[in-house]
Amino acid sequence: MTGQIHHLNCGTLNPFSSRLLYPSAGLSETRFLVTHCLLIETAKGLILIDSGLGRKDIERTDISLGKHRTLVTQPALLKVECAINQVERLGYSRDDVRHIVLTHMDFLQTGGLSDFPNASIHTMRKEFEAANTPQTVQEKWRYSKQHWQHSAKWVLHSFTGGLWKGLEFSPVFPESDEVLMISLPGHSRDHIGVAIRKQQGWLLHCGDAILDSSTLNNGGLSLTKLLSAAMDCCRADRLHTLQKLATLASNEQDVQFVCSLDPDCFHQYRFSTQPETPEAPESQLSFPLQEESSVAEAAL
Repeated sequence: MTGQIHHLNCGTLNPFSSRLLYPSAGLSETRFLVTHCLLIETAKGLILIDSGLGRKDIERTDISLGKHRTLVTQPALLKVECAINQVERLGYSRDDVRHIVLTHMDFLQTGGLSDFPNASIHTMRKEFEAANTPQTVQEKWRYSKQHWQHSAKWVLHSFTGGLWKGLEFSPVFPESDEVLMISLPGHSRDHIGVAIRKQQGWLLHCGDAILDSSTLNNGGLSLTKLLSAAMDCCRADRLHTLQKLATLASNEQDVQFVCSLDPDCFHQYRFSTQPETPEAPESQLSFPLQEESSVAEAAL
């Protein structure tokens, strides 16, 4: 059983598609996406699930993200949202983050890796190969090698046939079943979810295997499913993964689900109890005005 789990937004995004994906505010209203990361307190130190956008993304956006990725995702680029800043606001140092587990290696998940140079980075072997030797135009767009050019300490995993609630898994630590890497392919070559054992039940971070956690309980087509299909590298794997997740959601009442981009899911978990991360003056729920963000960053 792990300790406290902190829900962090490590990158507010404002793509136009968000108005269609999460239309509760109306199509004319701004609807901001999040980069939902987890920080887990364990006996082995802090474990970060995905790293979001990092300080170098903000300082040298043209190099680490590039013009086209920035144009598509429209990131807020606020230092206060970087995982390292949020870790420090909790009273920890960067070296307290001993391990980073990546659901996949898209640029929105790997930007903060260089902010934790001494952490061991866990990913699947096939995903690592895809990120370092991309074969398609889509793979060349989604991965940013600049994010791990700091002599990163990699721990590469492979699935060996063990099952967690019917899904293939690999433990992050061989001697422990507290944090498991769950096979959820389709969005990328070897995309995973991360299952965390809580005091009661499990929390499963699905990464980008789903874009809206509510779709697990709703059949039929939706805009989130259509966009997910457009982003995925293998349609057959994606559909198989969605089917398995829907079955898991239906049959296993002790599993809670979160995903990377869904703002409603993030707000639910982040603010369902007393806030775990001290808030900066800027709310992580909004896209601050330029003059507000400039004042905040000048104070860092």
